[in-house]
Amino acid sequence: MSEQIDTALNWAAGVIGPRSESPRLDAELLLAHCLGKPRSYLYGHPEDSVDAGCWARFQDLVRARLKPTPIAYLVGAREFYSLEFAATPSALVPRPETELLVERALDLLSPGRATRILDLGTGTGIIAITLKIHCPDARVTATDVDPACLELARANAARHGTEIEWIESSWYDALGANRAFDLIVANPPYVAAGHPFLTEGDLPAEPEIALTPGPTGLEALEAIVAGAPRRLDADGWIAVEHGYDQQAPVAAMLEAAGFGAIECREDHNGLPRVTTAKIVENGQPSA
Repeated sequence: MSEQIDTALNWAAGVIGPRSESPRLDAELLLAHCLGKPRSYLYGHPEDSVDAGCWARFQDLVRARLKPTPIAYLVGAREFYSLEFAATPSALVPRPETELLVERALDLLSPGRATRILDLGTGTGIIAITLKIHCPDARVTATDVDPACLELARANAARHGTEIEWIESSWYDALGANRAFDLIVANPPYVAAGHPFLTEGDLPAEPEIALTPGPTGLEALEAIVAGAPRRLDADGWIAVEHGYDQQAPVAAMLEAAGFGAIECREDHNGLPRVTTAKIVENGQPSA
C-alpha cells in the first residue's frame, strides 16, 4: 500500500494534532526524513507516491510521536545555530533559547585570542562545539556527568571537525585543582522537581537529570556559581542560562560569589533567560 505525499501529510497532521502545537510541521519533518529529501521537496511534489516501505516507516514514526517522542529523537538530529547536530534520548533536545547563551558568550570573547572556555553539563555538545567553530583559536573543555552524553558530544564534534577536551565530571569535580578559564558557560537543569511543566509536551520523554536539579530548580546554578570564582582568571566571565523567573536569585548568588557587571538578556520570547557576570577585584569589575 502507498499514499500520495499530500494525503500522507494530511493524515499525519490529523493524528499528531492533539499532541503537538505544530502538527503539520511535525508531519513534514517526519515524511522528509523517511523519504531522505528536504522539506521543500514535499511542497513541489504533493502528488508523488510514497512507496509502501516508506509509508510503513512513516506511520511508525507518527505513532511514536504520540507517546510523546520529540521530533529530534525520531529523526536523530536537530538544528542549532544554523548547524546540524545528532540528537538521542540520552541528552536534552537543543532549544532555540540556548542560542542566546552562545551569542552572549561570543560577545565576551576576544577575537583571535586563545581563550580558555569551560562548558559545564555539555549534553549534546552544542555550546562547546558552536563556540569552537566560531572561535577556532579557543581552547574548549566540556564536562558532563553522563558517559552517554559525552559519547554523543564526541560524535557531534567529529561531525563538525572540532577538537574539544571532553571530561566526565559532575560540574567541576574532575577538573584538576589548578585549571583556570577565561569563560565558563552552562545551560544546567533549572526546572523545580514536581513542577507541572515537566509533564507537558515532550518533556516526559527527555532525561529528567537534564531538566530538574532538585526541589527549587536552583541547585545546579548554585553549584556552578559557587565554584566559578576558583576556576576563573582575574578577568574571567560566566554566562548561564536559567528559568524566566530565576533572574533575581541568579543575580543575587552571582553578587554573593564576588561577581559584578551582572547583566540579564531576554530570549526571543521576551523572557529573562541568560545572565552574564564578571569577576570583581577590590570591589570593582576587573578591566
